[in-house]
Amino acid sequence: MSSGKEVIDNIASLQHALQTSDELVDRLAFVHAFYVDDRDKDDLKFGFSKWVGYHDLDADTYLADYKSLNGRSTEAALAEFFEELSPSSPAYRKYHEVLVNWLDGFGKRPRKSVRLMVLRPDHAIEAPAGEDRRLLDLLLAVADLLPVEQRHELRAKL
Repeated sequence: MSSGKEVIDNIASLQHALQTSDELVDRLAFVHAFYVDDRDKDDLKFGFSKWVGYHDLDADTYLADYKSLNGRSTEAALAEFFEELSPSSPAYRKYHEVLVNWLDGFGKRPRKSVRLMVLRPDHAIEAPAGEDRRLLDLLLAVADLLPVEQRHELRAKL
């Protein structure tokens, strides 16, 4: 992957593939980490590393090859663009609730120790049209000025 946008595009492609492949849906129960497209806070989209970390996958190719795909190396590559939400954070709890509801629509449940990954602020992608991001942009600019310890403290409280 060369950009966060590619990953976000792959999350969208997974959403479409899940509508047509029951075998792909069956894999959702085994996911260790979900990558979240949270540009629209009212319509979160989820994807997993063995899909979103590869170029131009379709359901048939994924299902034929998923056993040979290395999720750990994929997650390491995706770490350039995404960061993990702390399970104790309000954002994690909110996103986890949405994930549970989304998976329930497929008759699935997330793993107990599922990780949620969000796009790093420095790889932010343009928000959907019409969304006012001025306050968010200001908060991100201020957060960039904080010392590392305070940034971690801020993230833990979000």
